[in-house]
Amino acid sequence: MSKTSKNLPPWLNEYKDSFKNELLSHGYLLSGENGIGKKDFVNELTKSILCTESNNLFEACGQCNSCKLFFGKSSPDYHYVEEESGSNIIKIGQLRGNKQKKDAFEGIVDKIYETPLVSSSKVFIINNAHLMNDESQNFLLKILEEPPSKTFIFLLSSSPYLLKKTLLSRLSHIQFKFPRYVELQDYYESQGLIIKDEDFELLKGSNLSELSEKNLNKARENWQEFTSELTELTSYKEIEKLVSKWDNELIQEKLIWLSRIIINSFASKLKIETNSIRFKIDSLENKTLIELAEIFKTIQEILIDLNSGVRLNNKVQLKSLLVSLN
Repeated sequence: MSKTSKNLPPWLNEYKDSFKNELLSHGYLLSGENGIGKKDFVNELTKSILCTESNNLFEACGQCNSCKLFFGKSSPDYHYVEEESGSNIIKIGQLRGNKQKKDAFEGIVDKIYETPLVSSSKVFIINNAHLMNDESQNFLLKILEEPPSKTFIFLLSSSPYLLKKTLLSRLSHIQFKFPRYVELQDYYESQGLIIKDEDFELLKGSNLSELSEKNLNKARENWQEFTSELTELTSYKEIEKLVSKWDNELIQEKLIWLSRIIINSFASKLKIETNSIRFKIDSLENKTLIELAEIFKTIQEILIDLNSGVRLNNKVQLKSLLVSLN
């Protein structure tokens, strides 16, 4: 029987102590940056909860019928929900199910109150839980108010602040911190990959456990292109041209990078040492701390809208944001 979770990167091991077999809560929220390994972590935990031969968390045997069904993605006691393809919202139908539609997803309601079929417990995972609309969150809250026995619900989120406070109050919250540079450096060196100091911020949002030299180089190229574009924003026409190139996936990455540039400008003005991205926009040097705070606030508001599934109105907010940098 496995004594360790070999599939987990080292920076996740410290969070194992937050889970005790006899003290497991019915509802958990695991939050942290995209790519940090929340899904890998909860999968290792889930395997051990469902394993019929192990009494220890994170030590699934890998040989019992339950483990084999889990590996084969056919366990009747494991249920996974996330936003549908092309959607930025987890709708109530995904939780409640729609029996009127042929071949529709059954939802978790009927399953959550059923007796486990193979294991002694059932596990439900909701990925990107912050994408649940109000109706979905209220629906889940009712389940958590009177949770079925031997049923465990895990919510994964990179934006937990978008969840209702009433829902958060029903969950045990485990916050995964981004690993320190030294941890990442040692880990990747053991994998034969060398990272540089300036790569640290670029790794945030990347899938850390699957980082390769190819996608690291791609991130470096994207960063170089982004900084070059920012230095060329000398007119509104240039701003419109730049914004038109950004699709929805790129917008979030660019905004996160821009927010880190703003943080770096804060640190520079306050003479604070930081490991943040080493890039300066000359025009920001003349901004006051209050003006920088307003720019940062605007970035966060746009990110919240994007994470909530709100579509930008002809990217007007982005254009206004980039104008404010000058």
